[in-house]
Amino acid sequence: MSSAQLLALVEVPRGDRGRCQSAGCNHPVFRRVHVVRANSVVHVCGSECFKKLFLGRPVASSRPTYTSSEGRHLTDEERQPLIENTERLVQQFESEYQAEAARKAALAVLRPTPAQMAPVLPVPPKSVTVVSEVARPAAEAQAKQIVRSKYGVDPELPGWRGLVLSEMKLIFRD
Repeated sequence: MSSAQLLALVEVPRGDRGRCQSAGCNHPVFRRVHVVRANSVVHVCGSECFKKLFLGRPVASSRPTYTSSEGRHLTDEERQPLIENTERLVQQFESEYQAEAARKAALAVLRPTPAQMAPVLPVPPKSVTVVSEVARPAAEAQAKQIVRSKYGVDPELPGWRGLVLSEMKLIFRD
């Protein structure tokens, strides 16, 4: 096997285990199932066979392309393709991966540039306890800027108002 890529680490329930496709193995696999593309062929192998086949090669210490290093529990719908047509499962993982990349790119476009962000206002003096009608909108703009930069989210979207209010309290806090 000259070229190899670790595509995914998956897990299935013990009762739905598949078989290791390494040459001469055929052992049941269900936990830490390695989905590997080697020489343009996708196959499934267990942890021990993966170690034996790829020991000392870069793929042995690589991160899976489509899942985390901890692995992914397959749904009922995903288990059949793992056993019957692993290439189809990999195509599904690729589609999910591309959709997530597109979502992140769209969010990045929505994020304002530093020039578009409101300037950071100084913290009001400690002696001020009543928030004026002028200071509140400025503090809200500053809190939204903090939420954008600290959490990488758009505070105008539903669900982020509480975080903006929390940042406003910190701005007005002693």
